[in-house]
Amino acid sequence: MNSLLFVDDHPLYREGIRRTLVETLAGLRVQVADTPDNALLALRAEPDTDLCLADYRLRDADGLSLLERVGVEFPTVARGLLCAALTPELVQRARAIGCVACLSKDRNADGLAEALNMLFDGGTVFDTSNPEGSERIVTAKRLEILRLAAAGMTNKDIARKLGIAERSVKDHWAHLFEQLEVSTRAEAVGMAYRRNLL
Repeated sequence: MNSLLFVDDHPLYREGIRRTLVETLAGLRVQVADTPDNALLALRAEPDTDLCLADYRLRDADGLSLLERVGVEFPTVARGLLCAALTPELVQRARAIGCVACLSKDRNADGLAEALNMLFDGGTVFDTSNPEGSERIVTAKRLEILRLAAAGMTNKDIARKLGIAERSVKDHWAHLFEQLEVSTRAEAVGMAYRRNLL
């Protein structure tokens, strides 16, 4: 059974996430805390917690400061941010202190559950930006390639439709895999839907 401590100072959001995750992920044990001090108390009571996920903006401190303290006191607990305004700098800072995740609050329940499953399996998940930011990053040509792939077209079909070489389509996929942090066409299309790009 996996266990999660979620730290957020907004009671409605905190409880909503707790309830959603318990309903979505069978067997997940979820604790919640509203402040860094209460989070540390919760971890001292249950030091075998698998993951501590914190909002960046907390009343008494920022989430990264809390996660740094968690890393020192509880080195076996994986750590990550779940926040509303992701920036490249924030993602970089989270990586620098050893976090395994930086997740956008724009993820829906299924997207959050999928990310948590990857984390519990020992993976890492770093959202590059919120869905609006992603739409600015992914070029119009690459969005069209995603749309055509979602419609079932092969790379050859896409190349013919767009009037470009098949090699160019493959190059676009390589960029999309990096931007969306996936490794297959199917995963790229799925991620694009989750980020409301399609």
